[in-house]
Amino acid sequence: MSAPSSPRWRLAQFLELRWWRRYLRRRPPGEYLRDKRAYWQRVLDQLEWEVQPGVRTLDAGCGPAGIFILLHDRQRITALDPLLVQYEELPVFDRAHYPAVRFLPLPLEAAGRLDPYDCIYCFNAINHVADWEQCLDRLTQLARPGTRMILSSDVHRFGALYHLFRAVPGDALHPQQHRPAAYREALRRRGWRIERETLLRTTPIFDYRAWVCQWEGSSSGSV
Repeated sequence: MSAPSSPRWRLAQFLELRWWRRYLRRRPPGEYLRDKRAYWQRVLDQLEWEVQPGVRTLDAGCGPAGIFILLHDRQRITALDPLLVQYEELPVFDRAHYPAVRFLPLPLEAAGRLDPYDCIYCFNAINHVADWEQCLDRLTQLARPGTRMILSSDVHRFGALYHLFRAVPGDALHPQQHRPAAYREALRRRGWRIERETLLRTTPIFDYRAWVCQWEGSSSGSV
């Protein structure tokens, strides 16, 4: 399928690239990448995640410094993001540093024809997509029975603000606005068994949560 084209999604992609440019303006690339690798390792430790060497792995919505920067020489990674070509202008992203990684400049909605993966990471990306339900379907289509996945996202803490942000919208960077229960239900409906849900960070409006789950090979959703 073609790339998503909703005005809200296009605005979010524009703002995402602008955010990275401004954020990295005063960060030495080597220092940033060192800190980011340490961050990824802390997250995996917090989630009690054991990295399985050599398995086929998807880094969905990888950004310019996704978990591929930590695991590129330990797992067989495909890194997917619709802004990968634009990220090449950023000083922290150089494909040549990760020769074993397969980089695909695609939105998750267009990833349905890829072969299944044994391991999927989707860190802080599912709330950036144009079609939340379809992207969860795509992640499920890219799994085989036994595939394990880490899915993380900002989720609303309070019902009133959740409804406000969906109506206005109040968060242009993130087209998708959901509460934790929506993620639990969506995963279970697609056949994912949630092994662990972890609160990684709290802000006044959002909680940043991660779900460690395994696909059991059946679903009652729209996959």
